Amino acid sequence: MNRIKQKAAAAFAAMAMLMTSGCGGTQENSQTAAEPAAPADTTAAQQENTPAESTLSNPVAMTADGDVDMTVALSYETDFDALLKQLDELKTSDDHPVSQNSNPETLELYRWLKSIYGKQVLSAQMLGNSQDMDFLTYYYYTDELPAMKGFDFIFKTTPYGDGEDWTQMAIDWHTKSGGIVCFCWHWNVPCDIDDPDNNGTAFYTPGAQAGNPGTTFDIAKAVTPGTKEYERAVHDIDLIAHELQRLETAGVPVLWRPLHEASGSWFWWGLKDKEQAQQQYYQKLWYMIFDRLENYHKLTNLIWVWNGQTKHCQVHENTYDIAGIDVYPSTEDHSVLESDYNRLKGFSADGKMLALSECGYIPDPDELAQNMDNVKWLYYMPWNSSGMGDGAFICKGTNLIGLPLINENRISAELMKKVMGSETVITWSELPEFDGTEHELPLTIKAKLPDIQFQREKDAEKASQ
Repeated sequence: MNRIKQKAAAAFAAMAMLMTSGCGGTQENSQTAAEPAAPADTTAAQQENTPAESTLSNPVAMTADGDVDMTVALSYETDFDALLKQLDELKTSDDHPVSQNSNPETLELYRWLKSIYGKQVLSAQMLGNSQDMDFLTYYYYTDELPAMKGFDFIFKTTPYGDGEDWTQMAIDWHTKSGGIVCFCWHWNVPCDIDDPDNNGTAFYTPGAQAGNPGTTFDIAKAVTPGTKEYERAVHDIDLIAHELQRLETAGVPVLWRPLHEASGSWFWWGLKDKEQAQQQYYQKLWYMIFDRLENYHKLTNLIWVWNGQTKHCQVHENTYDIAGIDVYPSTEDHSVLESDYNRLKGFSADGKMLALSECGYIPDPDELAQNMDNVKWLYYMPWNSSGMGDGAFICKGTNLIGLPLINENRISAELMKKVMGSETVITWSELPEFDGTEHELPLTIKAKLPDIQFQREKDAEKASQ
């Protein structure tokens, strides 16, 4: 894990208060999958905690207090052999996601992504918190916004929950502003599965991050029915499914990126040793998530992004649409990262769209245009700058009236303007009008328009003197 992302982790930890959290990174059977059964009937109280009636998928059974009904959840198990046989026999089409359930909104987005792939690159930015200072930075300096926003289910499985409701923020971004939504999941689990209520939660492994005790959660047990880890995994997957159904109900397609950065040992789901790679525990956990969301709950709004980052974590080609890689160079690098692209291409299935799913530096748009024949990034996504100061990727702080200060150590104002004005880079204002969406500026931007106007007038007055 590099030092840059340790700083991002510290910001997450501050947001989570007593929770153990952060963001990692580095460069470098009762029922079966083949014949899934619908969830058991729920009580009226349980139904009140499921998504609205317009949900197209099978609602997650919830208890009266809003938690997953584990009696129902555990009645379904993934049969890995049956699932792989099903995937082998699946007839795929280039104009359809791997999900066989895709609703019209998801098909529309997927086909549009395919249409621009290899011709232009989608701009994206990871969200830090509800203040959204990175997006304000883009707008303040360029009058433009990235086309896609990254969200995280990082707090959903912690005792404190998701206080800012990132799901609702994602719904607003798509339905009110017409932006594209991507979700990852820093999967917090108990640090000690035998005493889950008293030792906090984490997604890091012990020693992966300074000051973070990490979790000893065992991925081998997480895919083995009858263990505490398995029950926790099933619970959490269904809890996230419930959030994805909220997005589905609102008409929001999601680029869905679970189990990211598995090429190292910093996350509990990542590779730790040769035995773990040989037993393919990562793959089994991926298939559990895929099977429960696709075959059991039958979600209709997912475009799958696989971010395993190594051949040892390769999953079946019919379980993902996009392959991603996260790259954080130790020195300034605005190149197209061709070697990283080729590495990703080498262990991804033929025909998959490839993405720079996280990055520390935005590629220069001129280089993107000049190298489009050889390096076809679908999108690039800088990590958020929340609480990072001089180590920030985009915004390092604010001036006296709360307007953002760009971090020139990462990207100059001139380069940001060049990127957001390039014909090669698709920005927010250039997105098509997706069905069921409006195209209004986010409220966080609208609220600062008077301050932006004031500051620009002051700057113009100063420049004229």
